[in-house]
Amino acid sequence: MTMDKLLKAEIIATIKATMKDVLEGSDEIWLTADQLMERFQMLSPEWMRHYAKLLPRERAEIVDENGKRTSTRWAYPQHKINRMIQERQLVNLKLK
Repeated sequence: MTMDKLLKAEIIATIKATMKDVLEGSDEIWLTADQLMERFQMLSPEWMRHYAKLLPRERAEIVDENGKRTSTRWAYPQHKINRMIQERQLVNLKLK
């Protein structure tokens, strides 16, 4: 028995969405800027200095009882950035 093209496309789309949810969810790996440049060697220190703000990233921030804000260094999601590279989302980025 053969699968029709629409059903096959739906199955593939479901698998891709599930993999994205898993890898970019609880299985995401968060990297420092140095680790990110090591994994994705097209990202140079110079590029990161100027354009890292264009990548998805997070950091923890705390405001103490005196109102002083303290934050950690930035962390970058490896799987999400890898997907962005594969989908060519890092081509022709625009500064905001």
